[in-house]
Amino acid sequence: MKTGKTLLSLSPYMRIGMNIETISVDKKRFLPLLLLADEQESMIDRYLERGDLFVMNDGQRTIAVAVVTDEGDGTCELKNLAVAPDRQRKGYGRQMVEFLCRHYADVCHTMLVGTGDSRRTVSFYENNGFTYSHTVSGFFTANYDHPIIEEGKTLTDMIYFRKKLTRLRSLSFSERTDELTNALLRLWEASVRASHHFLTEEDIQRLAPFAGEAIRGIETLLVMYQGNRPVAFMGVENGKIEMLFVAPDSFGSGFGKRLVRLAIEQHHARYVDVNEQNPEAEGFYRHLGFSVFERTETDEQGNPFPILKMRL
Repeated sequence: MKTGKTLLSLSPYMRIGMNIETISVDKKRFLPLLLLADEQESMIDRYLERGDLFVMNDGQRTIAVAVVTDEGDGTCELKNLAVAPDRQRKGYGRQMVEFLCRHYADVCHTMLVGTGDSRRTVSFYENNGFTYSHTVSGFFTANYDHPIIEEGKTLTDMIYFRKKLTRLRSLSFSERTDELTNALLRLWEASVRASHHFLTEEDIQRLAPFAGEAIRGIETLLVMYQGNRPVAFMGVENGKIEMLFVAPDSFGSGFGKRLVRLAIEQHHARYVDVNEQNPEAEGFYRHLGFSVFERTETDEQGNPFPILKMRL
């Protein structure tokens, strides 16, 4: 009997021989792993059948499981994530989360996850791009028939984190329509106004045509979408990040960091230019391993905006 659908067998995010499947029947056979993350079976019963169950296999056995539920209004919730004890702290949990975020990005704009106040677990989700959402006071004491203890601490409240889900597209020249270019230009203008405070409105309007030409002509154009809305884009050419802009309401969401890492790992980017008058940008790239090797008094258009040339 076929019990699941193989969704992913090999990607840049997974080791050779790994695959992730959805399981629709006999879900309880994975209970031993599920109990690692949620130690009361009656609580698992609340979401297991209505949720999507994913299992990660290495060709010999299941090494990780996850359950995601649809909470409506474009929000899904990661209810359970567990990795076999002998495979923990090896990156499998991160790989599962990355897969789930990509998988649900077409149908949901936000993923929630609830956890106890465990520093290790909270750090895991923060490192995977989740940010604090809200707290449900007394959740563990009200819903569990025994104390839940992690890291020597009795858990009381459920702490919820959220992550904006995005999908990434590499757009060919033929896909860069006037409609798309205009949408990215609007994003560019909003991002510049919110971050390049040394520019006047006149400067921005004068630079806009150059930005439009760059969007249409850059060798590699990567656009990050939330639903149908672009929230960030990056241009890469000849090993250099030529442009990177994030919508202001998505500042701090980790989109820029994800795009830069992609540029480095998959497009061999090693160089980037930043405006000296934008110290936040310089600090952002320094944090990712870049350092300044040259300074110019003007930008490429000859404007009096000093440029810091950086490289890995």
